[in-house]
Amino acid sequence: MREAADSTRAPAGVHLPDDRYIPIRTVDLLAGLMRDPAMESVAPAIAEVGAALGRAVHAESRALAEHVDRAYAPFNPDRETVTVGDLRGDLEMLDGALDYTFDKANYDLLEDTQVRAAIDSASIHGMKVRVDPDKVGALRIYVRGRTQETRLIRTVRRPITGEMREVELYRRLAIVFRMHDSAEVSIKLFREIPVADLEALLPHAEVGMSVLDRIWIVGGGVGAIGGATWKAVALLVQGTLFASQYLWALSVGLLGLSVRSVLGYRRAKHVRSSQRLHHLYYQNIANNAGVLALLVSSIRHEEIKETLLAYAMLAADPGQITDADALGRAVEAWIAARFHVRLHFDVTDALESLDRFGLWEDRAALRTLAPADACARLLTLWRENGTEDYHVASIARGA
Repeated sequence: MREAADSTRAPAGVHLPDDRYIPIRTVDLLAGLMRDPAMESVAPAIAEVGAALGRAVHAESRALAEHVDRAYAPFNPDRETVTVGDLRGDLEMLDGALDYTFDKANYDLLEDTQVRAAIDSASIHGMKVRVDPDKVGALRIYVRGRTQETRLIRTVRRPITGEMREVELYRRLAIVFRMHDSAEVSIKLFREIPVADLEALLPHAEVGMSVLDRIWIVGGGVGAIGGATWKAVALLVQGTLFASQYLWALSVGLLGLSVRSVLGYRRAKHVRSSQRLHHLYYQNIANNAGVLALLVSSIRHEEIKETLLAYAMLAADPGQITDADALGRAVEAWIAARFHVRLHFDVTDALESLDRFGLWEDRAALRTLAPADACARLLTLWRENGTEDYHVASIARGA
């Protein structure tokens, strides 16, 4: 049986409180607001406010999608058109558009120190990954959502069966990079990537062997040579083997060790490469222009959810919430109680949206328009394309 839209069952995983992203579908959030007894005063009209808000936000996101697509088209590795003119100025415009788009979708840019720390301490499924930063002209890593899950990890103590450990994950991780001597900008989006596996996703990562792999290969060869040598010594003691025959047997054994080690190394490296490809294949969500389309869609939903939550909280009990901090706490508490999700509500973004749409009766006192007036205001903005260029203008300002 399908669960009710306002089910309070917690989503899979644990959302850490530094997340700005609201991991709840817009329709479920709207249903939760309409069925909450505390929202009784605005519940009958909240659906109309949500629909009107959706129209206005959709017009903005459509303009943003066109702008981002236009900025990215010359650098898209999947394009079928030729490159015309000098793209250096266009690259700066693309950088600004990408930074803005990821930020509005509630992604955070990892600092260089964070990336280096992850590379220094990380390994994927016991595999060592070497990196060569000289091969990459530009690299940015954006993440959204931190969580913890229990996973089976192969360790030195249990190299075959592994053991269950708590690992920290990025719910979404995007890599934007440009190789040296290339104008193409690649964008890759992944899901549920362990923090310790970050370096394996870098474009210049090369698979190497871990200490455990080297012990496994060399140890097996040494064991074989040791067995052969022990037999040769036993024969010498018994006087049944000449010295020249012993040296010949030892030489053959050493040659066998070398061949076995080389073949073992190649096999282990192949296995590790296969693991890495398997890891990336099943956790890759989209690439290049497909990533941007998902980001714009995410922005549209986040704008609706943030604005609707702030409006509902303020309109349900006018005058009780008088500052931004109190509003943020109220929204976070409501989401935690209703959906068992902890997050850091982006109250600054929500208030900016209320400002942009003009949904205030008294801005200083945080008193919003009545639902009927709010709907009328939003529909007027939508018909007149009043805020359609909001995102594009913000990118131009470097906001």
